[in-house]
Amino acid sequence: MDSFRAVIIDPERRTIEEVRLPPTLAAIRALIPHAEDEGLDHFLLAEFDHSWDEGWVRDSGLCAGTPVHAFRLGGWHDPCAGRVVIVGVDCDSRHTCDARISLAFLQAQVTWLGLIQPEVTWVEEEHGVRAVVTYSRADGR
Repeated sequence: MDSFRAVIIDPERRTIEEVRLPPTLAAIRALIPHAEDEGLDHFLLAEFDHSWDEGWVRDSGLCAGTPVHAFRLGGWHDPCAGRVVIVGVDCDSRHTCDARISLAFLQAQVTWLGLIQPEVTWVEEEHGVRAVVTYSRADGR
């Protein structure tokens, strides 16, 4: 596959757009500011019959200690910090494939938060630790 369908959610520009990317991690990394320095993290977004969609984000987006443009997705409690690149993953081969999530669905689910100052507290529980994210508006609103 020469390229695949990906979706970029950019909270600074407040845009959700479809793009075509080569099937490499470098192509994803190039679209996420600071990913070269800090690395990437990913999360499951949607499951389909033969693939799933996952979002790729800057690894320390919420933990960097600096203000960041963010958004919330659907009923998720925690914000997504910075630009997110959504790609598909084939269930059998585990190779990158077209993202299947629709732009219309994302547009209905995204709430723009603007520039926020996140604070992450780690809570130790019986089966490990979890992050609790709180934030204030960095722009004074």
